[in-house]
Amino acid sequence: MATQKQPSFGHILGVMYMRWVLDCVPSLAHAISLDFSRRPELYKQMQSKTADTLTNLQSQYGYAAQYPDKDIRSKLFGPVFGSSDGQVSPKNVSIFHTSRMPLFAAAAGFAENAQPTAFAMHRERIRSAVVPLRRFLEDVEGASLFQTEVRTAYLFSLAEAILKDPGISTVFGVNETIPPNWPLQSSGSEGAKLIEKITAQLPDISEGSIPRDKFVRMQRVAEKGYQSIGGILDTVIETNDDALDQLTVQLYAWGSELGLIGGARPQ
Repeated sequence: MATQKQPSFGHILGVMYMRWVLDCVPSLAHAISLDFSRRPELYKQMQSKTADTLTNLQSQYGYAAQYPDKDIRSKLFGPVFGSSDGQVSPKNVSIFHTSRMPLFAAAAGFAENAQPTAFAMHRERIRSAVVPLRRFLEDVEGASLFQTEVRTAYLFSLAEAILKDPGISTVFGVNETIPPNWPLQSSGSEGAKLIEKITAQLPDISEGSIPRDKFVRMQRVAEKGYQSIGGILDTVIETNDDALDQLTVQLYAWGSELGLIGGARPQ
């Protein structure tokens, strides 16, 4: 029997970054679990499995290890990624945020200004800029990060299932089927529409209103960050110009989606 290949550290950390960017997903699922009790007339036809899931989330959120609330998730993700890239913040001064800025600048310099005679110099600039961020990310690997991954992955998966349940979508006036690989691997408009509807209808959501175009942008940030983190940690760029150039493309796209390079920062 073939041995199943274990995911690389770059993949694991990249997916964690995606979940942190899209951290509104578990928050909204929890808001729905509260609404499940607050407006029972809207949930008459809810399947028993989903009803049990909503009840468990409502009662254990912030109290059980695999149900970390928003404050606990911030304490788990914060030491690695700082504040979430899903929320534009002037306080992004974590090691993760500051270490990637020279990389974005180097990628922009290569993509926007480089002439063939200067390619070698730009590539070496990017290779040098990778080192601090790579070292920081490699240093967080270990038992603590593994527990964070397990806990946050469980909650996010639970929240995904709630949001993709057709019964939940109907409550909020969305009748289209949401793709099974949404939101991490699909940016379909159906899921973004649901996010918009939920944040417009439910009170006391800390993230506030999330229009569908904003959520799609968050998904793009998450995707480009995932690709870049994987490239930084899992790709040999020291002696492979093709691999380095591919990483440069990913970094430039990531920084552009964040609004840090290539144009004005999104509001």
